[in-house]
Amino acid sequence: MLRTAVRSSRNGVIKPFFARYNSTNLDYSKTIILPQTSFNNRSDDTLINDKLLPQTTKKLYDWNINRKCADINDLFIFHDGPPYANGDLHIGHALNKVLKDIINRFQLIQGKKVHYVPGWDCHGLPIELKTLEKLSKERKEQEKLIKKEIKKSKDESLKLELKKKLDLLKSTKLSSTDIIKLSTEHAMNTQKSQSEQFQQMAIMGDFENPYLTLENSYIVDQLRIFKKFFDNGLVHRQEKPVYWGCENSTALAEGELEYNHQHESKAAYVKFPIVQINEKLRGIIGDKIINEGISALIWTSTPWTLAANLAISINEKFNYTIIFNEKFGNLIVAVDLLPELEKIIEFEKLEIEFTGDKLLNCGYKSLVLNNDKTYPFIHGDHVTSTAGTGLVHTAPGHGHDDYLVCLKNNIKPYSPVDKFGKYTNEIDENLKDFIGLKVLTDGNLKMIKLLEDVKGLVFLNEKYIHSYPYDWRSKKPIIIRATPQWFIDVSKIKDKTINALTENVNFHPKRGLNRLTSFIKNRNEWCISRQRSWGVPIPVLYHRETGEPLLNDEIIEKIISIIEKDNILAWFEQIENGEISISKWLPEKYQHLSNDYILGTDTMDVWFDSGSSWKTIERYLNEEGLLNDAKKRGYYSDIYLEGSDQHRGWFQSSVLTKVGTLEENSEVIMPYKNIITHGFTLDEKGEKMSKSIGNTILPFQILNGDKNNNIPKIGIDGLRLWVAQSDYTNDINVGPTILKHVGDNIKKLRFTFKFLLGNISGSSFENDIDVSSLPLLERYILSRLNCFEKECFEAYNEHSYYKVVKSINQFVNVELSSIYFDIRKDALYTDSIDSEKRQFSIKVMEEITKILVSVVSPITPIIAQEVWDNMPSKLTLGEPTSFHAGWKVSNDNNEKLVKYDEQIEIQFKEILKLKEIINLQIANLRSQRIIGSSLETEVHISSKTIEQLQSKIGKSDLEDIFVVGRVIIDENTDDEIIVSKSTYHKCPRCWKHSVEPDSGHELCHRCQSCV
Repeated sequence: MLRTAVRSSRNGVIKPFFARYNSTNLDYSKTIILPQTSFNNRSDDTLINDKLLPQTTKKLYDWNINRKCADINDLFIFHDGPPYANGDLHIGHALNKVLKDIINRFQLIQGKKVHYVPGWDCHGLPIELKTLEKLSKERKEQEKLIKKEIKKSKDESLKLELKKKLDLLKSTKLSSTDIIKLSTEHAMNTQKSQSEQFQQMAIMGDFENPYLTLENSYIVDQLRIFKKFFDNGLVHRQEKPVYWGCENSTALAEGELEYNHQHESKAAYVKFPIVQINEKLRGIIGDKIINEGISALIWTSTPWTLAANLAISINEKFNYTIIFNEKFGNLIVAVDLLPELEKIIEFEKLEIEFTGDKLLNCGYKSLVLNNDKTYPFIHGDHVTSTAGTGLVHTAPGHGHDDYLVCLKNNIKPYSPVDKFGKYTNEIDENLKDFIGLKVLTDGNLKMIKLLEDVKGLVFLNEKYIHSYPYDWRSKKPIIIRATPQWFIDVSKIKDKTINALTENVNFHPKRGLNRLTSFIKNRNEWCISRQRSWGVPIPVLYHRETGEPLLNDEIIEKIISIIEKDNILAWFEQIENGEISISKWLPEKYQHLSNDYILGTDTMDVWFDSGSSWKTIERYLNEEGLLNDAKKRGYYSDIYLEGSDQHRGWFQSSVLTKVGTLEENSEVIMPYKNIITHGFTLDEKGEKMSKSIGNTILPFQILNGDKNNNIPKIGIDGLRLWVAQSDYTNDINVGPTILKHVGDNIKKLRFTFKFLLGNISGSSFENDIDVSSLPLLERYILSRLNCFEKECFEAYNEHSYYKVVKSINQFVNVELSSIYFDIRKDALYTDSIDSEKRQFSIKVMEEITKILVSVVSPITPIIAQEVWDNMPSKLTLGEPTSFHAGWKVSNDNNEKLVKYDEQIEIQFKEILKLKEIINLQIANLRSQRIIGSSLETEVHISSKTIEQLQSKIGKSDLEDIFVVGRVIIDENTDDEIIVSKSTYHKCPRCWKHSVEPDSGHELCHRCQSCV
C-alpha cells in the first residue's frame, strides 16, 4: 500500500512524497500530520497580475501617501532622477528603479510615509533627432508614392501637378512648432510605455501623477529658477569658446562630454618666422642670427585651428634657447623641452639662453595667413614644460586657455567655423579655398598640406594618441568654437556648494564625494544655451538690428506670466509667425520697443531642466505644511540615487540650481541628504553591454524568459533578487548562468515558505511561552533568528542589499533547511497533534515566518504578499500587507521570545560538531551499503562527551538532532562516538529503527501513543 511521508530534497527543503510500505493490515499514513497550505510551489502569472501586483504597488502606495504626516521625521522623500523619455527600458533602468524601490519599501515597513513620484526627462536632442528621423522616413515614403503616381499617370496636367507637389514636399522645412508638437507626442508615448514597464517590476510609486519636464507647471518653475539666478547676478551672455557638437549643431556643457582616451590626432610642429625683435632680445641673439632668420617653433594637435591663430603664448619665467636645424634654420624653443625634441628632429643647440619675458613685444607672421599681418607673443600661465616646445599656438576662438590669455591682452576671439564644423567665408583671405571644408577631416588635412607647401611643417606625428572630448550623445569628437552663449557663473557659488556637499551630504559609496566635488572644482562656468527647438526657451529678447539682448527682472517676469498662461508653444509660434510686434511679451513700460526686438531662439541645457526637479519636492513639502521644517533641517529629499555617471550630470546640476537660487548670506538648503550611486551592467564575461556585440539583456527577457538566449524565466521577484544580491557600488554582471542561480534561490525561498505555512496553518497554540521552557533546538533557532533579523536590519540601513540576500540564503539553507526543518520534520509529522514538542516547534515557526516575510518584503514583495495572504489571521492581525503591519512583527506580542542567547549558541554549536562527526560515519556506512537511511543507525556516545556539552539535553532530543534511530549514552566506554546499524526494528509509522526486538509491538512507543 502507499504511505505518505517526507524526505529532504537536494537543496535541503522538505517536500512531501509517497513511498511504498508493506504492512500486514494497517495504513499508518492516515495518522501522519502533513503540511497543508494553498501556497503553491510555483508562482502563478494570473494571480500575480490580477491580485498580488496591485496589492503591493498601487493599493499599497495609495494607502501610504494618503496618511497624514505632522512630523517631517516621519516622512521619507525619495526624489527620482528622471530617465530619458526615448526608447524602451534596458537592464540598467531595471537596476536603478529596483534599488530605489527596495529603499522605499524598507522605509515604508519601518513605519515611514514614503513620497516617491517617478519623473521623466522629456526635452533635448535625442528626442528631437528621433522625431526628425521619423519624419524623414515618412517624407521619403510620400515621395516614393508621388513618384509612383507620376510614372503611372498618362495625364500630363496631372503629372505636372504631382511634380509641383513633390517639389513642394522636398522644399518644405519643418518648423519649430512642428518639431515641438511631434517631440511632445513622442515623449509622452515613450513615457507611458516606460511607466507600464516599470510597474511590471513591482515598482511602488505615484505613477498616475509623475513629474515631466515638458509640463507647463514644471517649465514655469524652471524659468523662475532661471530668474533667481539672474537676480543673484549669476547669468551673463558672452562670445567665448564653448564645447560644440558639430553633428547636432549645438553648444554643449562639460556634463555632456565623455572622453575617448584612445583618440587619434595628427600633431604638428610648426614654425612661425619672427619679423619683429625688441632691443633686449636683439642684444642677446646678435645680428648674425637675426639676419639668417629665426622662427618660433610651436606644437599643436589641432592644425586646423592655425586658421584662427592670433598670438603665441610663452611663459615669461621659462628659459628659452635657439636650436639650428639644417632644413628649417634657427628655431626658438624652451630649454626644458630639448630632450623631447631630440626624439623627432636633429639639431644643434646654440650657446644662447634667455628668459621668456624677452620675447614679449616681439612679433611674428604666419606662413598660412595674410603675410602683411604681424602677431604678438604674450605671457600665459597655462604654458607648461611637460610637452610641446614651450611656445603655444594661441587661437582665442578655439580654446579656453587661449581665450582667457587673449582677453587679458585685449585680443578678441575669432572663429571662422560654422555650426556644422565647417570653415566659413570669414576665414583669412589667403585661405578662401578652405571655405566649406569640415575642420576635423578635410580641412585639417588641407591645412597640413599647406604647411608642407610653405615649408612651415617641421614634423608631423600622424598618429598622436591622447584623450579627447566627445559628445556623449552623437559619440563623435567635438570642437571648441567661439559663439555668443548664455552662461551661469559657477565660480561665484562653487566654494559654497563644495562646502555644503562636504559637510552636509552622505555618500554611498564614499568615493562619490571626491568625484562630485572634483567636477565642481574644475568648473567656472556653465554654458546653458542650446541651439535647438525642443526645449525650454531662454527668456530673452534681442534687438533686430544690433542683436544686443534685452534682459531684466521685469521682462523675465512678464515672459514667465505669458508662458504660464499660454505654454511655451506660444513663444515659438510668435517666432514662426514672423510678426513684427512682440507687445504681448513686454511690460507696459517697454511697449514702445515692441517693433524693435525679437524673441530669442536658444533653449536651455537639459541638465538645467532636470536639475530644477527639486522644485517638485519643494511644492509637495509646501502643500503638506512641512516646507519650513525641511528648510530648518537643511535639505528637501532624503535620497538621490543614480548611476555613477550622474556626478557630472544630475547630482551636479541639482545642487548648482539649488545653491544658485539662495540669497547671498542665507543658510544652504540642499536638494538631498544622501547620494547613492550604482555601477553599470556588464555581461558574464565582464564586457560592456552593446547591441552591436549582441550581449544585451532586456528586463522583459528576465521577467518572462527567453529560450532562444537561454535566459530562464525568473519573474518579478527574480529580477529584483538579482539586483539585490549584486554589489551595485561596482559594475554588475548579468547573464543566463547568473540568472539561473537567482532562479534557484527564488525556488528555495518559495519551498521554505511553503513548508512554514503548511505547518503553522493548523496551529491552535495561543499561550505565551517562557523561552526557558523550550527545547535547546528551539532556543538555538530563536537566537539565530534574532541575529538574522539584526544583520538584515543593519544591512538595509547601510544600503548593502547583497548582505541582506547573503543572510537570507544562509538562514534559509543552513539554519532552517539543513538544521531545523531536517530535525523537526519528524516531530511535526509523527508526534501527536497536541504534543508539547510539536506545539513549541509550530510557535517558533510562526516567529520565523513573521520575521522572514518582513525581511524579504522590500526585495521580493510579490512572494511576500502571497505568503502574507496565506498566513493565519492571528499572525497578520488583519493587516492587508506586511508593510501595513511593520518590520519585525514577532515582537508585537512576544518581545522576549526572539532573543540572542550566547550560551545556547555555544552549547548548540558543540552539538552540531558532534552531528558532523556522526554524519561522516553514517556516510561511511552508506557507502558500504550497510545502511540505507540514518534512521537505521544507533549512536553510542560516552557520558563524558555528554557532560562536556554543558547542556541539559536528553537522549530523545539527541536522537532528533542527529536524525538517527537510537542514541545510547554509554558510561563504560572512552570512545566519544560510535555509529552502527541498529539492532532494533523499523517502526512502520515513523521509519525509525526504534522498536525493541521481541517487544510484541509493531510500532515504537511514541507512535503507539499517537495511534
